[in-house]
Amino acid sequence: MAGDRYQKALAFILSRQHFGIKLGLDNILRLDDWLGNPHRHYPIVHVAGTNGKGSTSSYIASILHQSGYRVGLFTSPHLADFRERIRIDGVKISHRAVADFVEDHKRQMIAAQATFFEVTTALAMWHFKREKVDWAVLETGLGGRLDATNIVVPKIAVITNIGLEHTNILGKTIARIAGEKGGIIKPGVPVVTGIPNDDNPAARRIRAICAKVGAPVFFLRPADYRCWYREPDYYMAVHKGRFAGLKTRLPLAGGHQAANANLAVKAVELLVRQGYDISPAAVKKGLQNCYWPARIMTVRARPTIIIDVSHNPAGFAALAETLAQRFPGRRFDFLIGMVELKRGEECLKIIAGLARAITVTPLRDERSEDPYVLISRLDPGTVPLRIFPDAGTAYQNLVENSAPSDILIITGSHYLIGELAPYLRRSGF
Repeated sequence: MAGDRYQKALAFILSRQHFGIKLGLDNILRLDDWLGNPHRHYPIVHVAGTNGKGSTSSYIASILHQSGYRVGLFTSPHLADFRERIRIDGVKISHRAVADFVEDHKRQMIAAQATFFEVTTALAMWHFKREKVDWAVLETGLGGRLDATNIVVPKIAVITNIGLEHTNILGKTIARIAGEKGGIIKPGVPVVTGIPNDDNPAARRIRAICAKVGAPVFFLRPADYRCWYREPDYYMAVHKGRFAGLKTRLPLAGGHQAANANLAVKAVELLVRQGYDISPAAVKKGLQNCYWPARIMTVRARPTIIIDVSHNPAGFAALAETLAQRFPGRRFDFLIGMVELKRGEECLKIIAGLARAITVTPLRDERSEDPYVLISRLDPGTVPLRIFPDAGTAYQNLVENSAPSDILIITGSHYLIGELAPYLRRSGF
């Protein structure tokens, strides 16, 4: 019976997708008011940015958990299970909790014409209150200023970085996108960001917003930490601040993940300044025990299979850099699926020099990029290109025709990894 209740509730939540994306806070404010303003019952860390939001949020949540706090984590999108979006101390929201929420508040969500993301955000805030969390870490869904999560006043705001994304919605320049993501900045609330602290449009915009509302801002610098690779792991040392001298292995691969980890360390340092109890030992253990799947994650050996939700040019650049560092001189077989408006042709060009072959597949999601369009701008003489009708067929073909020493990289959209989850689980994912 519990399973039936959950499936009905999930079907209702998914049905809200037909309302599309509605930027604005009116709906979520109405829902939040109806629910008794649950987000006011626990302190919050709010995280925005173009890349690295989920990893940084997960690092922060893990550190807080290792400090003895009960921690809610809200992220998006999910890979294979809707409940991945809402976790407490790493445990997904229960089927029963999802069903209870929808059954008790369905009428209000229908009346508000709430979108999928608004309903999901309200569910997370309600669940965290009901389960009496000590902290919540909230990742924005799209942008920041008009994102449904932006009804909160956090203890710390984190902006990972700024790149061109969702330009049809957020704006066509870095400065405009920075303004949207900087919309999570609140009066007097400290901000920590991985944006380079120089004369670039994103930094100028964030400085201007912080100055206007009186929010102290901390830009991380390359000198603040050091990252190195010693097979098979990445390591990080913190050079500045309260946790200077901390050295640790990182569970997530790549120099970009060291940057995300250092952002998390700086964020919790600012919480310590506010009087919260977070020890160096808890920081180290939180970093070491962070689990965030599908981030340059090896799921099988012989052949080696690595999955990564790169999904945009900056993500593909980080993937290419990490692969070149870990496997110098190697060439890889890539399986790629993308959604529209993610500048897929740029992504393919970034990894073309590392590719032995590139296989492209459509996704079941209606926003799937047409594989023929995706490869049309690549020179077929540069690297062999193949198209398969679906992700599962492509995966099986690649694995069956791979030698034990080959390396297969599955990357692109979260939806690609989600579609392949039944196959990848057999390999340990």
